[in-house]
Amino acid sequence: MSEVKNQRPKKSRKDIIKDIAIAFLAILLLLTFFSNTIMNYSLPEVAIQQIQEGTISPIIRGTGTVEAKDPYNVKVSQERVIKSVAVTEGAKVKKGDILYYLEDKESTELTEARSKLDELMRTYESSLFSGDLTNEAINRVRGGKTLTMDQIQAKLKAATDRYDAAKLADEEAQAAIDEQSQNQAYTAAQYNYDEATPQYRDADITYRITEIDQQLEIAKADSSDSSSSDESVAKKEYDNAESDLKEKKEAMESAKSAITTTKEKYDNAVARYNNEPNTTNKNAMDEAKNAMDYAPTKYEEAKAAYTRAKETYNKKKEKYEKSQTIAEVSKTANEQLIEALEAEKNRLLLEQANGTKDTSQITTQAGQVDYDYQRKAASLQDTKNKTAQELERATTDRTELLTEISKEIELDGQRDDIAEQRETVEKLEKEAVGATIDAPVDGTVAELALKAGETTNAENAVAVIQVEGKGMQTSFSVTIDQAKRLKVGDIAEPQNAWYYTDFKATLKSITNDQQNPNTKKVLTFLIESTEVQNGQSVSLQIGQKSDTYDLTVPAGAIRESNNGKFILIVKSKSSPLGNRYIAAEVPVEVLGTDDTTAAISGSLEGDEYVITTSTAPIKAGDQVRLANNQ
Repeated sequence: MSEVKNQRPKKSRKDIIKDIAIAFLAILLLLTFFSNTIMNYSLPEVAIQQIQEGTISPIIRGTGTVEAKDPYNVKVSQERVIKSVAVTEGAKVKKGDILYYLEDKESTELTEARSKLDELMRTYESSLFSGDLTNEAINRVRGGKTLTMDQIQAKLKAATDRYDAAKLADEEAQAAIDEQSQNQAYTAAQYNYDEATPQYRDADITYRITEIDQQLEIAKADSSDSSSSDESVAKKEYDNAESDLKEKKEAMESAKSAITTTKEKYDNAVARYNNEPNTTNKNAMDEAKNAMDYAPTKYEEAKAAYTRAKETYNKKKEKYEKSQTIAEVSKTANEQLIEALEAEKNRLLLEQANGTKDTSQITTQAGQVDYDYQRKAASLQDTKNKTAQELERATTDRTELLTEISKEIELDGQRDDIAEQRETVEKLEKEAVGATIDAPVDGTVAELALKAGETTNAENAVAVIQVEGKGMQTSFSVTIDQAKRLKVGDIAEPQNAWYYTDFKATLKSITNDQQNPNTKKVLTFLIESTEVQNGQSVSLQIGQKSDTYDLTVPAGAIRESNNGKFILIVKSKSSPLGNRYIAAEVPVEVLGTDDTTAAISGSLEGDEYVITTSTAPIKAGDQVRLANNQ
């Protein structure tokens, strides 16, 4: 039996190449058919939305911390230890309600105040009995009867006038002594000469009598004319000043009365005009009004003139009194000089009448004349001694008065300081035992700074009270563009409005942000709510005015690079295998935004499709697939 073998015919090289070509073409056809689908699965998927006209209603949001507007900081002036706290933060209090109880212990301020009072008392008593004050001044200071500035000025003026007069009298007395001494020396020399040359005595007597007459004429003129003239001029000026003062006083009193008189005339004119309104009565009323308005000014002018006249009067009176003193001293010195000259002249005339005398007679006369000079010198020296004593007393009295005035003013100030310090001690003593710290105003306790056992101090507040009836405020920053759309008085709402039942926020001010002045503004809102406390965080939102724009896109479609803001749109390209979608960049300017939408402007027709989201990052020129085109 023969074996049959099935063998496939062996393909030729040509058949193999043919099969490979057929397979390649089949694969190519298959890939071509499915290439669009394969490529689409590898591209980023994007969502698109057509650009369209729309309305923008921007909402500004922000969060700030509530601060009390004008909170009341409760402070105490003493260092005291807190015994217990009577209230809690957030509690409503009335004025006078107790905030803290204090321990019954004297404060450091009270101890220091008592020490200061003791020191002031010791200093006051030491100054009072230092020996610089008279017994009268001591009694006056202790009795609290302080001298007025006018009284001090009058005392000082009297002492100064007395000193000036005493000094002038002493200088005049010394001048008379000096002149007397010169005359005595001259006369003694003349007698010595006469004793040596008796033949020339008669001529010398005649010459000397002529000199004495001239000296008498000058002395009498000085006594009657110069001093009297100065005194007369001063008296005349004094009388004129007194007359002018009286005249100015009468004018001032008349101007003062005119205030009332013009007021009455004006009231009468008003009544006449009201009863019969016509031009004549209107003019009369206006004239009376002008007179009434000018009357106070005229009174002030008259008062100022009276004050100036009084000052002039006081100066002229002082000058007149001083001229009297000078005239009296000058008159006394001249009278003494005239008396001496006339005595010498009588002696010379007697000598000349008796003819030539011998040397012994001249010697006797010289002795007599010298005795007269010595007697006159003794009288002048006695006057000088009296003027010197008066000058010394006037100097001492003025110095003592100045010391007394200075010391009395100092003691008056010390006495006032003691009274003020004593009041401080009494006040602190009242607060030292069983004291409390009370609420000074009605309101809500926003903060309690201390607890039991801690110590108060004058610098720091022990509590902060939000005053009843006064609101609170909060602030946050926004962009300058956002701030431009708002105005003071706009109302904001809390973002979590459901949380509040009583809440109102009003835009109070729009100010520059100090940290970002070129880009930011600070919005400050006045908060009115019984449910908000100081330090609480509040989130607000405030709507701007709605505007309609030609081109709007979803807010998330706005992209930004170093060159500015832009959007990506989809552009379609046809191909043998179907449409291809390419992302294209379009620069835009954002005109406004709200939570979901942005208004834009740019090189757009208005019917483009903008890419809103993508499954992968994309850029201009990238090919994408649409979410609804698989």
